[in-house]
Amino acid sequence: MSDGEDWTLGEPDLVLTGPEMVRPAVAPDWWGDIGIVPTGLTEDRYVRSIEVKEINDIPDDIGSSTVGGRYIWHHMTYSSGVLSEDGSFILPESRVGWPIHEVGRNADQFPDSAGRLLQANSALHLNAAHLHSNGRETVGHLEFGIKFFPRGYEPKYTTRGPRTGNGVDLDVLPGLPNQELRNSVVLQEHTKIMAFEPHLHAPGVRMCLEAIWGHNKFTLNCVGYDHNWVKQYIYKEDKAPLLPKGTILQTIAYMDTSDANPNIADPRNWAGGGRRSVSNMFIDLGYSVTMTEEQFQEEMAMRRATLADRNEYDVGCPLCWAPVPEYEDTAGGSED
Repeated sequence: MSDGEDWTLGEPDLVLTGPEMVRPAVAPDWWGDIGIVPTGLTEDRYVRSIEVKEINDIPDDIGSSTVGGRYIWHHMTYSSGVLSEDGSFILPESRVGWPIHEVGRNADQFPDSAGRLLQANSALHLNAAHLHSNGRETVGHLEFGIKFFPRGYEPKYTTRGPRTGNGVDLDVLPGLPNQELRNSVVLQEHTKIMAFEPHLHAPGVRMCLEAIWGHNKFTLNCVGYDHNWVKQYIYKEDKAPLLPKGTILQTIAYMDTSDANPNIADPRNWAGGGRRSVSNMFIDLGYSVTMTEEQFQEEMAMRRATLADRNEYDVGCPLCWAPVPEYEDTAGGSED
């Protein structure tokens, strides 16, 4: 997200504007559905990137150095889908999910193999807003800047993989640095990880993603975290982790509730999971796609062709140098 009102990825092909919302100077956090925004599309299009920014009436010289003082949206969970006949809701069976907008977050750029569908006669459904007060009455809205792939584009991957983390069962102790939380997911399908996006709250200082395959543990990503901003980390298409089904994908969060963490309102307070900013979360909001066996082998073959050195294992691709399986052909023979 830029400091001003410019689009960081350049001028969008389509800009959609959400409803104006008003927050009083002091009030409890608010959650709710703020309605639908018709796209006006007359044909299906696949999205290359989407950037969300908040436009509000807060002056530049408010004297606040924190993100929370400059915005009223903590986050916006939204989806899209085909409008009903009367245009009042989107049809449930047509719903497409989108990455969550969070304050201070960079734009979503989808890989060439996994563009996301925005249908004809569709709308965005802004179904889960989280708004907070910032000390002054504020009027603001969200704008969605969308860039499309060329007409005729078709994605290679359309099924998304699992989300990791634990947003509910949390036990964050008071006054204690270096608290470690872990969550594990066993992949049921071959999976390509496209983006990593730590989501913690004020105690969070670091988050890592590990893949365990057999006796091997690979650190895929490990980044610092500050609750004054939220960033996603997008893998290059030819460097994205390729994980076989059966891999244990492990997410690790590090919490600091000591006096050394300036984001903590009161280091004496215990906190569990919850939606409020003073509660805690532990989720990877990045995204992945699942692959068939044929797609998985094809991706690994392309990866082997581009790797400069052959190691015993390559981080993020534990089977890249495994023997290539043989497949039976239609005549009953076999081929490499």
